[in-house]
Amino acid sequence: MKPLAAKQELNYLRALFFLFGFGIMSWVPRFPEVKAALHLTNGSFGSLISTGALGSLISLLTVGHVVHKIGVQRVLHVAALFLMSTLIILSNTHSAVVFFFANIFFGAAISAFHISINAQGFNFQDRTGKFVITQLSGLWSAGALITAFFAGFMVNRVPLYIHIPVLVISVFLIKLIIIQKLKPQLITANIDSNIEYRIRDLLKGFSFDRMISFGLICAIFLEFAISDWATIYTKEEIGIYSGLNTLPFVLFTTLMIFGRFTVHYLLPHFSLENLARNASLLAGISFLTSLTLARTIFSGNKTLAFLVICIGFTLAGLGSSFLGPSFMAAANTRSSHPASVVIGHVGVANIVLSFILKWILAWTAQATSLTIGLLIPGFLLLTVPFFAKTLKRV
Repeated sequence: MKPLAAKQELNYLRALFFLFGFGIMSWVPRFPEVKAALHLTNGSFGSLISTGALGSLISLLTVGHVVHKIGVQRVLHVAALFLMSTLIILSNTHSAVVFFFANIFFGAAISAFHISINAQGFNFQDRTGKFVITQLSGLWSAGALITAFFAGFMVNRVPLYIHIPVLVISVFLIKLIIIQKLKPQLITANIDSNIEYRIRDLLKGFSFDRMISFGLICAIFLEFAISDWATIYTKEEIGIYSGLNTLPFVLFTTLMIFGRFTVHYLLPHFSLENLARNASLLAGISFLTSLTLARTIFSGNKTLAFLVICIGFTLAGLGSSFLGPSFMAAANTRSSHPASVVIGHVGVANIVLSFILKWILAWTAQATSLTIGLLIPGFLLLTVPFFAKTLKRV
């Protein structure tokens, strides 16, 4: 097949990243309906959602090696198929047992697709000399944002069992077309020895950089918590039952996208270390203050409480936007391992830590309230300045 022009290839990659975020985040704004269908408490639902980390861990330890052996195209096809089928099951089942197994496969498929398209993105970057990974990540976030708008509109208009299957089947078919278009440029079996995640590389000489791993999870756990709990929080704690309950999540994601696309304008004037310190404090204080005010002073007025939450989530999204990528860059700078192995080391540590924290948040919410549970990621953000010194060499 005729090779693609660089611009055409990049446009297809952009579309694939966008559809990836658009598809896998499509059901998040409708979590309240999913939880209700399963007849679970906040603690049980939060624990069940966190089981996706088991599948992600399996993928992290194997898929990079599989990509190296059989190429990107076949992995993308299988991962896309599993993303579609598991999301249909997750959005339709009333059985917690079925949800448990489907969620593990869903987590594995997410990581498999993530590893594959990022491997292709780095391959494009190496061939063209164009730094595009940050832009592609921003397009993933844009897909997640737009699907949140769409899902908010669908609430009370289109049933969940129709919305998600129709959407993910459509996304799957478009992905297949794009993958076929990209075929001339897709990494083939054993073509690039630099992009591999071998099991022996991950287990032999495994290194745990405490400052990076703890700093990273403290910086990004709010994003995980917002994805899992934002719509449930605004519905159950604030009392917003319409599609507006997705607005805090939308605002958080919007400002996160804005921050990731604009932070480079500040770097010539401020060090990354100082930016991270100030941004994490802005995010943490704003988030904690909004939760506290909504629970106390404005508890009797849900309109004002909702407004305060929207402002707090907006500032939290802006402040936390670039923290995660910055710690990942620092991990690569501080390690003597190849970049692919560093991603594996940091990824395994991050999955384990996030799994533990998700359980703590879920059962804190169950024992007290969701407001109290959500204080945890806010306080974690306030500890980021302690780890920010790792960003000096980035």
